[in-house]
Amino acid sequence: MSRSAVGGVCMVKLITLYRAPVDPEAFERWYVQHLARIERIPYLRRLEVSRIWGTPAGASPFHLMVEMYFENRTALEAALRSPEAAEASADLAQAMAGQVLVMFADAFEEERPAAG
Repeated sequence: MSRSAVGGVCMVKLITLYRAPVDPEAFERWYVQHLARIERIPYLRRLEVSRIWGTPAGASPFHLMVEMYFENRTALEAALRSPEAAEASADLAQAMAGQVLVMFADAFEEERPAAG
């Protein structure tokens, strides 16, 4: 991990946004299996899953956000070349074609004291 200019820890992450499914129950059954595939990807340092329930303007077109953290870009690239990532990617493409948005980002994190 490196440190950002503002002192926070810097990692890289792969972010996947899943659009709201037509059949939420079927999505959940599939996603449990898919998550098991994601968890086997090498070099994965941290996994964060967020259920999206709205926006300031109301409903969101997205249902789920998954953030996969890696030590650096080299680790992310190695992970993406792995058989485990290929399996997860093929599963995602088959089940969610056109329903996901995948992005890469640098992540900076700073701990702040609790407001009191």
